[in-house]
Amino acid sequence: MLKNLFISKVRIKLLEQFLFNPGGEYHVRGLVRLLDEEINAVRRELLNLKDAGILKSEKQGNKVVYSINPRCSIIPELRSMLYKDSEIGQLLSKVANSVKGVELVILTQAYMTEKYESSADVDVLFIGSIDLKKLTPQMKELEKTLGREIRYSVMTMQDFDFGKKKRTAFLLNILDKDLVLLRGNERALKV
Repeated sequence: MLKNLFISKVRIKLLEQFLFNPGGEYHVRGLVRLLDEEINAVRRELLNLKDAGILKSEKQGNKVVYSINPRCSIIPELRSMLYKDSEIGQLLSKVANSVKGVELVILTQAYMTEKYESSADVDVLFIGSIDLKKLTPQMKELEKTLGREIRYSVMTMQDFDFGKKKRTAFLLNILDKDLVLLRGNERALKV
């Protein structure tokens, strides 16, 4: 889908590299190797993304290093679009569509960074009146496809709303950090 929206495949690859690896800093030649693209195309798209305010650059020794511009206001939306179009986003949407009662699907910062601060951190939170007997085999299949364990949790919408109201540590740990809403309405996330 994004290939039709953004005309440059190199720009999409660069956005994915930077947005899927927040905090990453890259120089041109390193990106050329990572993305397996021509140096001129990478250099041109880095400048386009810098001019758009999405990236910033800094001279480090004899190299120019690029990173996400933390002041860019559209980073969350771009990250959301890219994750929804990614393999994990497509697969989770497929799972959500095949299991009755799924109202919200949240991909958490823990998944995006692969850093878990506690044993209670989850990768995905499913919210709704969900039949666990149908969801569990779907998630096991997803884990096989991705080749990694997916930590997920399920709660009803009532429990979700109650947890937000009571400001439970579990939900605040998810909602106060970067997240991608793969399914549902943003208004439901307001604490």
